[in-house]
Amino acid sequence: MGFLGVRIDQELEEKIKNTGRSRSEVVRDALRAYFEVDQPTLSKDQEALVREIERLLEEKILALNTVKQDPSGAVKRKQAPFNAVKQPSGQPDQDQELIKKAAKAILDCFDEGREPLIGEIAEGLGLSSGSLGMYLKPAGIKAKPTGRQGVKGRYFTFDLRERVEEVLCTRGG
Repeated sequence: MGFLGVRIDQELEEKIKNTGRSRSEVVRDALRAYFEVDQPTLSKDQEALVREIERLLEEKILALNTVKQDPSGAVKRKQAPFNAVKQPSGQPDQDQELIKKAAKAILDCFDEGREPLIGEIAEGLGLSSGSLGMYLKPAGIKAKPTGRQGVKGRYFTFDLRERVEEVLCTRGG
């Protein structure tokens, strides 16, 4: 038999004592009565509506779980999730200019003898660190999660210097 500990207010406790029965007995009887109550009967219209809702839900679930095919039989590509990160949609010249400015700022920090945080470079360019990462990733410049002097973050590390210089040179820097 399972155990159920139930806290009750003073009024209920007094009522249980007045019955002359044990607490467990009263609680078991109350739970049986609760679960044995007849469920309300539905009218024929309500039953039909419930069945229709169940059918529609099953149909929707089935549709969501199957791969859609076009009439030619070729499987359609899955759509990107709605929360997928999209590449920046700026003009190509503006994107190149932004990449060049970021590379220059990173190299300036390297010349000062320090590895910059992605947020520091992004702030200087008026971007979020996520946006800057999206611009630089196709160029092969990716910040690495690490810690420096007790500060954890995504840093452009010195091992990227050669790649940053290469990107700066190929983009007219």
